[in-house]
Amino acid sequence: MTTKMVCQENYRARWYTADNNELQQNSVKAIVQDKHHFIWMTTENGIVRYDGNNFLAFNSSNTSLEHTRFTDIFGNIEKDSLTSFNESKKELVLIKNTKVHILKKNAPTYNLIRNGRRYFFHDGLPSNNTVDKHEPYYIKLTNGNIFFIDNETVELYDSKIKIISKTAFQNDNIFNFFTINNTLFYLTDTGNYYCFSKNGKTSGKLNALLLKGNHKLYWNITTGQVFLSVKNKIYQLKNQNSQLTAQLIVEYKDFETSNIIAVYFDSENQKLYLGSGTNGLCIISFPAFKSITNNSGRAEVYYAAQALNDSTVITSEGLIINSKKVIDSISFPKSVFLDERLNIALDDEKNIWISRSMNVFCYLKKSGYKKHLTYRFNQNPKTIFKDNSNTIWVAVGIDEFHKPKLYAIKKGAVKLEAIFRHNINYIAQQGSTLYLGGNDGLFEYNLKSKKIHFATGTEKLSIRSIFIDSNQKMWLTTYEKGFYLYSDHVLHSFPTDEEYALNTAHCIIEDQNHFFWISTNKGLFQVSRKALLNYCRNKKTVIYYHQYNKVDGFLTSEFNGGCQPCGNLLKNNEIVFPSMNGMVFFNPYKVSPLLPGKELFIDKVLLDQKTLLPKDTIFLENNFQRVSFLVSYPYYGNPKNLTIEAKMDKIGSDRWERLKADKSISFTTLPPGTYTLTFRSLSGFAANYAYKKVILVVPAKFYQTIWFTVLCWILAIGFVIAIWYIRLYYLKMKSIKLEEVIAKKTKKLASTVKKLEKTENNLKQEIKQHEMLVKSVSHDIKSPLKFLSSSIKHLFENSIIQDDPKLKQQLGTLQTSTSQLYEYVENLIKYSSIFIEGKKLEEESYSLYQLIEERIQIFEKIAEAENNAIINNVDRDFCVRTNKKALSIIIHNLIDNAIKNTRNGRIELLSAAEKNMLTLKIVDNGKGMSKELIDYYHNFYKNPISKNYHLGLHMIIELLILIEGNINIISDIDKGTTIEIMVEYN
Repeated sequence: MTTKMVCQENYRARWYTADNNELQQNSVKAIVQDKHHFIWMTTENGIVRYDGNNFLAFNSSNTSLEHTRFTDIFGNIEKDSLTSFNESKKELVLIKNTKVHILKKNAPTYNLIRNGRRYFFHDGLPSNNTVDKHEPYYIKLTNGNIFFIDNETVELYDSKIKIISKTAFQNDNIFNFFTINNTLFYLTDTGNYYCFSKNGKTSGKLNALLLKGNHKLYWNITTGQVFLSVKNKIYQLKNQNSQLTAQLIVEYKDFETSNIIAVYFDSENQKLYLGSGTNGLCIISFPAFKSITNNSGRAEVYYAAQALNDSTVITSEGLIINSKKVIDSISFPKSVFLDERLNIALDDEKNIWISRSMNVFCYLKKSGYKKHLTYRFNQNPKTIFKDNSNTIWVAVGIDEFHKPKLYAIKKGAVKLEAIFRHNINYIAQQGSTLYLGGNDGLFEYNLKSKKIHFATGTEKLSIRSIFIDSNQKMWLTTYEKGFYLYSDHVLHSFPTDEEYALNTAHCIIEDQNHFFWISTNKGLFQVSRKALLNYCRNKKTVIYYHQYNKVDGFLTSEFNGGCQPCGNLLKNNEIVFPSMNGMVFFNPYKVSPLLPGKELFIDKVLLDQKTLLPKDTIFLENNFQRVSFLVSYPYYGNPKNLTIEAKMDKIGSDRWERLKADKSISFTTLPPGTYTLTFRSLSGFAANYAYKKVILVVPAKFYQTIWFTVLCWILAIGFVIAIWYIRLYYLKMKSIKLEEVIAKKTKKLASTVKKLEKTENNLKQEIKQHEMLVKSVSHDIKSPLKFLSSSIKHLFENSIIQDDPKLKQQLGTLQTSTSQLYEYVENLIKYSSIFIEGKKLEEESYSLYQLIEERIQIFEKIAEAENNAIINNVDRDFCVRTNKKALSIIIHNLIDNAIKNTRNGRIELLSAAEKNMLTLKIVDNGKGMSKELIDYYHNFYKNPISKNYHLGLHMIIELLILIEGNINIISDIDKGTTIEIMVEYN
C-alpha cells in the first residue's frame, strides 16, 4: 500500500486513494459533513461515509443500487436530510440519521421555466451540470428566497415567487456568482466584488494581490462554504456584514496539480478536505506541535534542556532553540557518555552548569560563555540542580569503587552533604526541603537541619522526575510503574492508559488551565489535574487521558526522560519536551484537542449473517446463533483516544467490555426475554460518558411463554390433586380391608382373651393350691420335724446317752440332720412366700450381724466336722431394712456353698455401705470355681436359663433379681472364692 503524504511546518497532508485500497474509486466530486459530523462523499462507485478513521462505501456490492455514479449532494444539514441522485436519475439516496436509504424514484425537475425562459439549478462551483458561463441560473437560499441571475440582471424573489428586488448587472461569467449566509456575491478577476441582498447592491474590493495569477472559486453549496485558490494558496471567503473577506487556510504546493473539484473545511476539527477528480481524497490537518532539529537530514536525540529566556531553551550540548529553529549554539565540550547529556542548570547570574566526564563546568555569562570554572569529582555527575538560594547541588553516580553522593557548591566551595546506596536521578525543592528522587525511592533533605528522611512507601519506586504543581502538590514519574501523587506522606497511584504507555511516564508539566502534559515513550498525554485529584478521593471515578502521537506533528512519538530538566514551561506560554528526534515545542492554549463526541450510533445489526435495520428496539429470532452490533462514531483524532464500551444486562455479568478497533460486539444465543444493551463512550476531560441504549427482544416459543408455564403449573397441580384423590380412594379401600382384618383379629383376640382369662383363673387356682401346699407343709411337716428335733435334743442331753460315746455321736449326727432338714423346710417356705409377696422393705430395720449369726449357728456343727472356721466380721451396729426373708435365704445359701467347697479352711463375712447400697461379701479359701462357671452365673443374672449347676446359687440369683440386687463372683481354682452381693438396704 502506498500513501502520499506531505508534512510542512504548518500542515500535514494525507492522501486516500483506491490505489491503497482505502477508497472504492479515485473521483471525489462532492464533500459534505452531516448533522452528526460524518463526512459524506460522492464518487463514481457509490457514496462514501468517513468517520475520521474508516471509509464505508455504499454501492451495488452491498446495497440494492443499480447505478453507482454520483455527483452532487444537496439538502438541509440542520434537518438531517441530505440527498443525492445517481447518474440514471432513477435512484435517490437519502442520507439521514447516519444511514443511507435508497428510494426508487425519478429525480425531480430542478430547472425552472420563468417568463418563457429556462433557468438552470446552480449546483455550486465548479458546476457538474454545465460549463456554459452565459446560461441563466437560479439559486435557492436556505430562508426560501430565490435569486434568478443571468449576464444582465439579478432578481430576488420570495418562496412564493413574489419579487423582492431587481438589479441590472452586466457580467460576462455566471460562475463568478456565489452565496454566503443568504447573501449573493459576484467576484471579478481584479478583486472587486458586488453584494446583492433585499436591500439592493453594494460593492467592495478584496486585496488585489490575492487575485494575481491563476485563481479559481470553489463553492460548496450544501455547506455554504466558498473557497478561493490562488497559486496553491487556499483561502476561505467569508461574509462579514455584507463585506467579503479572505482568510488563508493553507498553502498546499500540490493543489493546482491535483485536479481538485470539491473542497470542505471542518473548522471544529481543523481538517481541510480536498476532493480530486482523479487522485482521490486529501485531508490536510494543522498540528499545533513542532519538532525542531538542527539538521533535517537525520534524527537528532535530545535529553536535558534548560530555559534560557522567555522563548528559547539551551540543550546540554549547547544548542539554543526556539519554536522555529536552532538559532545559536555555545561551544560546550562534545559529550561522550549518555550521563553527560542528562543534566544542565542555570544559576541566578545566568551561568550555565553542565557535566563532562567527572567534571562539572560552570560557563560564565559575563564572558559570553567563553570561559568556565571546573569542579572535579571522582564520580560521574548524574544530575545538577540550582535551589532557591542559588546553591548548586550535584548528585554523582555509583561506580565500582564509590557509592552515590550528594554535593553542594556554594560560592565556589564544594561540600559533601550525603552518601546513598543507589543513584539520585532528580532533585526538586519545596520550601526548605530538597526532594531527591532515586532508584530506591524518595528522600527528603532538610536544608536547615541537614537531616535526611526517607519517604515511607516509595521504596519500590525508581523515580525519573519530581514535579511540584501550582498547589504545591508533589507528583512522581517512575520507571515502568507510571506516575504518582505524593501528598501528606501518602502515595497515590493512578490507572494507566489502554496500551500502558503511561507506565513509562518521563516528565510532567502543568499549564495555566491546570492540565498536565506527560511525555512518554509512546506519545504525549494531556490529562486534567482535577480529574486526577478526584480519583484520589473516589477510586470509582474515571480519568480521560488524551494522547498525541506522530500524526499531531511530532517527528517521532518517543519522548526522552531520565534527565533534569526533563521539560520546560517557557514564559511565552510554550512547553518544550525532548524527544528521540527533535525538541518538541507547543503552546498548550493553542492546542485544540480533538475530543470524542457525545453521540453513538448503531451502524449495523447482523443476525446470523442477515442485516437488520438498527432501531431503538430490535426483535431477534428465537434460538438465533449469533447477533453482532457494529457501532459508528465520528471521531477525527487519534483513535487511541476513543474508548467505547458495552454492557448487556441479565446475562450474569455487570462488567463493561471494551469494543475492539472494528467497534463491534457479538452475543450468542440468549434465552427469551427483554434485554438492554448499553454502549458508552468517554467523551472528554470531564470524564462524562455518552450513552446509547438498545432494547433487544427475544420472543418466546409457545412452550417458553408465561401462559404455557401457567398451564403447566395448572396441569401439575391438577395431576397432584388427581393423585391425591386416587391415593385417598386407595387408602379408603385399604382402610375397609384393614377394618375387616381388625374385626377378624378382634374376634380372634377376644377368643384369646377368654383363654387368657381361663388361664388366669387356672393360675390363681394353682397359686391357691401352692399356698395350701405351703400351709400343709408348714402344718404337717414343719411341726413333726420340730418335735422330732426337740425329742432328739432331749435324748442327747440324757445322762445315759452321755455315757455312751458311740450312741452320743450317732444322736448328735441325727440331731444335726434333723435341724438342717427343719431349716431347709423353713427356707423353702420362706422362698415360696417371697415370690408371692414380691420386693418389699421391712417396716423396721434389723441387725445384719445378728441375722448372719443366726445362720452361722445352723452350720456350726457341720463347719466343725469339716474343720472350717466361720468368722462374722460384719459391723455389729449396722442395720438394714432389706427383705429379711430373701436376705436370710441368700446368706444361708452363701454359707452353705462356702462350707461345701471348703475343707480345713476359713470362711469370712464382710460388709460395706455406700449411697444406700449394701455390699455383703463372703470370702473362702476353698477349691474355687472355674471361669466357665463364673461366666455362667454372671450371664444367668442377665438371662436366667438354668443348667445343671449348683441350685443354691440359682436360688440366690433369682432372689437378687426379685429384690433388684446384684452379684459379683471372683474365684481362682484351689485358691478360694469371693462372692459380693449388692442390694439396697434402706
